[in-house]
Amino acid sequence: MLPIGIGMIRYRDTCADAMRFFKDKGPINGKVEACQKLLQVDCTEVLPHEVKGDRSKSALFDGCRLASSLKKMKREDMWKITSQVWIEMLAYAATHCRGFHHEQQLRKGGEFLTHVWLLMAHLGITEQFQVYQGHARARLNVS
Repeated sequence: MLPIGIGMIRYRDTCADAMRFFKDKGPINGKVEACQKLLQVDCTEVLPHEVKGDRSKSALFDGCRLASSLKKMKREDMWKITSQVWIEMLAYAATHCRGFHHEQQLRKGGEFLTHVWLLMAHLGITEQFQVYQGHARARLNVS
């Protein structure tokens, strides 16, 4: 439902980096070993954008840095930060989809993002609904 653009480029570059990384590491048996290899990456000294510049939009090694930072935190702090980031991303995604796409999804029963969008609209924390003065009805702006 989100617009195609930089997200697709970032996804492709990240997949390409992951394929190269795991090809260089030799055979890997399962997800656990793959995660262990990624956590062994030393991303603390040189930032990924300094190595590849602005050409690559890969998020692989930024993800490795984030995972390493989160593992150093207390468990409750780690989960608090993770949940706050997910909520922020979900709210951003829900409000940056076009109303038309949400409308189409509702006809099919809706997807999670659409239900989040409606809940945000109900709570008054989205701009797609406007309440006119003097009227108790909300108007949906589908653009």
